[in-house]
Amino acid sequence: MRLKIGYDARMIENSGIGIRIQHILKFWPISPQTAELFIFGDPSVLKKYDLPKDAKIIEYKTSIYSPKEFLGHPQMAEMDVLDIPHFNIPFPYIRKCVVTIHDLIPYHFKVAHASLVKRVYLQIVFRWIKWFALKVITVSEFTKQDLIHFFGYSKDKISVVYNGIDLETFSQQNANKVSTFKRKHDLPASYLFTVGIGKTHKNFPFLLSNLEELWAKKELNLPLVVGGLSKEIPEEFLNFQKKYPDKIYFLSHLPYAELPLAYQAAKIFLYPSLFEGFGFPVLEAQAMGTVVFSSNASVLPEVLGVGYEPFDPKDSTSFQTKLLSLLKDSKRQNQLKKLGESNAKRFQWKPAIKELNSLYKTLLKS
Repeated sequence: MRLKIGYDARMIENSGIGIRIQHILKFWPISPQTAELFIFGDPSVLKKYDLPKDAKIIEYKTSIYSPKEFLGHPQMAEMDVLDIPHFNIPFPYIRKCVVTIHDLIPYHFKVAHASLVKRVYLQIVFRWIKWFALKVITVSEFTKQDLIHFFGYSKDKISVVYNGIDLETFSQQNANKVSTFKRKHDLPASYLFTVGIGKTHKNFPFLLSNLEELWAKKELNLPLVVGGLSKEIPEEFLNFQKKYPDKIYFLSHLPYAELPLAYQAAKIFLYPSLFEGFGFPVLEAQAMGTVVFSSNASVLPEVLGVGYEPFDPKDSTSFQTKLLSLLKDSKRQNQLKKLGESNAKRFQWKPAIKELNSLYKTLLKS
């Protein structure tokens, strides 16, 4: 009788985690002869994605982080292994769970996650995973060390399986496509680019205040374009746009297929984040041959290698001085473009899936 693997794919449309789920299922490493795959999720959503043809879909629409989720799905009891791509585990089946932990952002950023219920939940969940989960996967060495340091995880229980970049999607386009993209969205000829403004750890107010200061002193003329927006733009940023209509642009409904063009058209990609578990945007920018000017916090040095210009995300002098210096140094920009493109090639999905395959084979044998 074949083994059964259950995969919780309810977050397939989320940013970050969703990208990982999509590609793991697209390149699913275990043959149907070795084990049957059962995908838990919303059938109407899952049908939009490239799934293994032999996989069976089990309807599972329970909301993420809801109390009902803690109980899991009744059919999870029939699985030999459960792949849970986030820390929202089904408690009754924890001993058969392979749990992927992307980061400890909710733990570190207490201001953004101040609810007592959330704080207690995190403490319980991370310890249950430590004590009872079959295996733990992290997407970076940084997150692995974070779990060891703050929750006492055993290093032998954690395997690092990096994310990848889809280099077919994130590859340089011809100049006509880039020009058409800028005209379509009414963008300036040259601009700075960033993504994500909605969460505390993204450090967007720091970025905005420093750019405003440079604009006010006439030391910087380049405007800022903000992409990757999936929700409503905060009122405070819209007010800022009214104040500086020629200095900030929001790409609020940018199709994913056009995101590579937004990177390629940019002079420099800015990333002031205080904390990341991996960092898809910086690698996407590198893959597009765009100069990356990024925070040196958390996992970012691990992911970016030598292909970026770093700054301290809590030091305005560091940010402003280094940005102005970089803009004046075309030689350094060209160097970073080449180093960045080379670095992005280190992170591809097929090698990552091979690592996952090896891990699964070991678990299935045992």
